[in-house]
Amino acid sequence: MDKKAIAEIRKLIKPDSCIARIRGCYVNEEGEVIRELHDSIAAMEKESLEKYCEILRGAMSGKLGRNLFNMEFPLSEEMEGGRQTLLYQLLRSELKDDDLLTHFFEKVVEHFKNEGKYLILLIHGVYDIPAKGTDKADMEDASDYVYPFLLCCICPVNLMKEGLCYDEEACTFLDRRMDWAVQKPVSGFLFPAFNDRQPDIHSLLYYCRKEEERHEEISADLLGCTLPIPETDQKELFKSMVEQTLGRNCDFQNVRRLQDAVTEIIEQNKDSGEPVQIEKNDMRRLLSENGADQSVLSDFDAAYDEAVGAGVPLMAENLVDTAKVEVKSPSMKISVKADMADMLRTRVIDGLEYLLIPVSDELEVNGIRILQTKKEDSAQ
Repeated sequence: MDKKAIAEIRKLIKPDSCIARIRGCYVNEEGEVIRELHDSIAAMEKESLEKYCEILRGAMSGKLGRNLFNMEFPLSEEMEGGRQTLLYQLLRSELKDDDLLTHFFEKVVEHFKNEGKYLILLIHGVYDIPAKGTDKADMEDASDYVYPFLLCCICPVNLMKEGLCYDEEACTFLDRRMDWAVQKPVSGFLFPAFNDRQPDIHSLLYYCRKEEERHEEISADLLGCTLPIPETDQKELFKSMVEQTLGRNCDFQNVRRLQDAVTEIIEQNKDSGEPVQIEKNDMRRLLSENGADQSVLSDFDAAYDEAVGAGVPLMAENLVDTAKVEVKSPSMKISVKADMADMLRTRVIDGLEYLLIPVSDELEVNGIRILQTKKEDSAQ
């Protein structure tokens, strides 16, 4: 799914939209199910339903490649007894099969690693996909496909602190007792994926709130899918490959040009709405064009496969900072906006290489504006 597809489905998660059914499961600290939720949407107050929708929308928020991941099911998981099969059965049941739901909730509880209480929310929705006219505008009275989907999220339930709270009706501050409140989701998924504006039962969209808490036990053990390499690890792999492959040629200018080349690839594909992938061949070409010796590149493929994985790409957005260029040492750090990075230069003076930064009238040192040295003064 690209950014447009995610936004299209996310905006449907609201009251009076395409949500057909909400089910839930409340679990305590010992992993025991306290209660399964069977609340009827028709009988639910609009304010409560909006709160549910706000939580569910959280499982479709964030950045592709960091919080949201497109994942395909291995063929084995689509066979009888596979984990994709369970999701497909849930989808076909429209969440009306209580035994199937209980089985699914038990699977989540079995695999999810959490120290406190949490709530599992699961909705079934049906989206009558508007057809596109010749001008690419939606034709609300025409439809090509129907998109039935499941959206699941797992939310911690934490104890809110007691204290004074303003009551609008009483127009005063009243004591609020400690109570349990549902927090934003830490993990979730959308099944099936919404690809090319059609349901794709071979794929799903996975969500995690934080990179360091990806809950891979859910993606791998519950869903049977493998998450890509974490963003931080991708940066470290890229850094290591650049330093080792360039060797003595890993100088300021080559690193700058390499960053510019990756940034240009991102810019060229910014309208695609999908994370830009850097394949092994792309990486070899970038290094070759920016200082790598051919003798070193002869061993690059094997080194890449060992470090990253055969056929595993890296996300271009995870490799460079497109907003700034940062130069640092143990004793100093300089950060320059990417579009102004060309002003940085290096020069060898008396056998030592120096980083040069032009002095302008806008330069400050500890808040004090520095004036340019006059040319006649520099000649003295």
